[in-house]
Amino acid sequence: MSMERLDRQVDAYVTWKRDLIREITRYRSWLAHNRLSSEGVEARLERALRVLRTDHITLAFVGEYSRGKTELINSLFFSNYGQRILPSRAGRTTMCPTELLFDPRSERSYIRLLPIESRLEDTSIAQLKRTPRLWLNLPLDTHDPESMAEAFAQVALTKAMPVEQAIQLGFDPAGLESSS
Repeated sequence: MSMERLDRQVDAYVTWKRDLIREITRYRSWLAHNRLSSEGVEARLERALRVLRTDHITLAFVGEYSRGKTELINSLFFSNYGQRILPSRAGRTTMCPTELLFDPRSERSYIRLLPIESRLEDTSIAQLKRTPRLWLNLPLDTHDPESMAEAFAQVALTKAMPVEQAIQLGFDPAGLESSS
């Protein structure tokens, strides 16, 4: 499937949702105006509107390391920049779950990084997502490919630390490299 076709289909889906929200809202007003609404109908319409407003598309790329997932994401979402935006090189570039999101509530694009030390806490990712102060937010200038590539390079950074600390963070001792 070409990107243009995917763009058209996503745009059509967004338009369909917006039109459906408008029609449900009009229908709800008509019911109220004609005194035909009830608590049950109102609750169902409200639930439908909430689902339509919060619904989003999720694409997941899963596979072994060094199989081209990052290259695929670069070509699908960043080809118009004329360079790789996500870091992609031989070896293990991103060894942790990485999410790319569109946040309609934010005025600016950004990358959110969770410091590795968060692994010391017995906290799920879902819980961590609800605690914004734990995250490092890096602004993205979507009009400057160089600054975007620089910001996304932060995703693949490694942090040197003593072996004991790495083991505390949950890393397998057999997979650790000695810094000496």
